[in-house]
Amino acid sequence: MPLLRQTREWVDRFGSTHQELSPTVPPTFSGTSPRVPGPIEQAWSQALSVGGEQAARQCGDMAVIALAQPNPIITEDPQGNPDMRLYTWVVESPGATNVLMWANGVFDHAHVHDSEMHRLEGSDLWTLTLRMPADWRASYTITSWDHDGVPPWRASTDRAEVRRAAMAHGRLDERNIGRVMNSSLVEGPDAPADRWGRASQSICTQERTLAGERFWVYAPDTDETTPLLILFDGQHWNGPLGLPLQLDAAIRAGIMPPVHVLMLDSGDVDHRWDNLGVPGGQVDVLIDAILPHVRANFAVSPRGEDTIISGASFGGLASLWALALSDGDIGHAIAQSPSLWRFDIADALSAAENWVSINLQAGEYEGEMLRLSHKLAEDLSGDIRDVRVQGIRGGHDWAWWRVHMLSELTRLLNHSK
Repeated sequence: MPLLRQTREWVDRFGSTHQELSPTVPPTFSGTSPRVPGPIEQAWSQALSVGGEQAARQCGDMAVIALAQPNPIITEDPQGNPDMRLYTWVVESPGATNVLMWANGVFDHAHVHDSEMHRLEGSDLWTLTLRMPADWRASYTITSWDHDGVPPWRASTDRAEVRRAAMAHGRLDERNIGRVMNSSLVEGPDAPADRWGRASQSICTQERTLAGERFWVYAPDTDETTPLLILFDGQHWNGPLGLPLQLDAAIRAGIMPPVHVLMLDSGDVDHRWDNLGVPGGQVDVLIDAILPHVRANFAVSPRGEDTIISGASFGGLASLWALALSDGDIGHAIAQSPSLWRFDIADALSAAENWVSINLQAGEYEGEMLRLSHKLAEDLSGDIRDVRVQGIRGGHDWAWWRVHMLSELTRLLNHSK
């Protein structure tokens, strides 16, 4: 994404004017570092203080025990808070001079040392412990610096450059069993359950292009007319996230009723910035061309109250614009981490008469997102319709977007039966 952009004034399909508020994404980190001296780090130091063969045996035993467990090792909070846990990572990185863990929502470009691992003396093991909520869910990567000199994430003070350097060579944690997109996954013991598995067989989605926009449609195995879910950033949902497989498994297991899904491709970064999250662009194409096409060619309900739209970040904001501008063709929005710093959408939503509900979801570790979601809910507080805000123990992150979108979708579908 270019560093400098100009804000512009938009005129929506009804002739109302909307001024962009900011041309840049605000910082996502807020709060103090959750790093603490971990149990392995402390026990290792204590063993070395004894010295001799006993220290060598104790350290060897600790290494074996640690490496026999997947990352992260989750233990009770030493301060006795039942809502908190210690999350400890141990990685092997022979020859490294520095090892960094980039964790979504936790990494602070101004204090990168809080994300750098501590080398256990006399070994090739590196460790880091974070004190985080028991219901935390996040993606992360590991980067080893195997050269002399300053690691690239320490070579700049510019936020964007530090973040790029920290993420550029990040790898999957081979000792972690979870995956999300191209990152490893940490899930606390109290994180909402991920109930959506994968079907045993492959699921085909139909790919189409209309009015210059590419999209995919998942059709469930049913002869009945179903509700419709619309998703922005569909290339991720249909691709690495494997949503059609998860939905098929959930429908077959009876977790949710059958639902068709329309997944819109957001394109590259520049296309996404110019066409997503704005009162026009892809939202207009969806309303004017793609939604009528899907309703005409697939067994989906024509009713707005049976149509749900969702997206994350710019897609979250776009879902709110679609709700406001579709004149009742879309009834519900699941807006995840909506980029409300870009537009004030309260008046447009208040003026729209025919939508039913909004579920605003935002992470507690993504800066202004949660506060702005609460502000929007307050601005709409005079509206009798259902507007809810859900704070999530996470960052700006696919790690929780998928699970919480599916959870709210399941609630809406089961409620409408």
